[in-house]
Amino acid sequence: MTFFKENKKYIFKLMLTHLVMTIFGMMVFIPFNRDDMSMKAFLVIGGVVAVLLYMFLIDVDMWYLGAEDKLRVDAGRQKRNAGKGILIALVAEIPSFLVGGLFVLSYYLYGYYGAYESRAFFAGFEAIMISVNLIWNGMYHGISTVIFKGWYSWFYLFIPLLPVAFSGLTYWLGLIDSRFLKPPARNKKQN
Repeated sequence: MTFFKENKKYIFKLMLTHLVMTIFGMMVFIPFNRDDMSMKAFLVIGGVVAVLLYMFLIDVDMWYLGAEDKLRVDAGRQKRNAGKGILIALVAEIPSFLVGGLFVLSYYLYGYYGAYESRAFFAGFEAIMISVNLIWNGMYHGISTVIFKGWYSWFYLFIPLLPVAFSGLTYWLGLIDSRFLKPPARNKKQN
């Protein structure tokens, strides 16, 4: 519980970044027709740009958190914890894992029960989960529908591992004060 209390600012910041990038991702793919072959390249390019921008925003937050923690570690006020970035991102990505898991479940339940009389319930459940998934994971939609057609549902179960891994990497790079993936310098307000 103390971990959440100490890091809730960064957890909520990562969740907010995820939500903002979802809105951006939805704005990218909404104008394009997924059935038109010439539009599929734009969907993939837009999805890749949205994901790269998402990773950049994660990098800005987590690299500087690692750099701030390095100062505390060097001063002896905190123990070094190289996995802190991964833990923060895992907590922030809990909604993504839940949405992805329910999306996979709805997809396979409808596929299995689609031939039975109860198919209306499962069709409704799948439609709701498609909508929730689209609202929560909009930045990945262009990539998932074009590239991962056959694995469309499983893609959303495993894609939260990307921001988790990237958060862990950039936090660790900040913790060791590496220049690799160092975001632009923040300007502090002077009084």
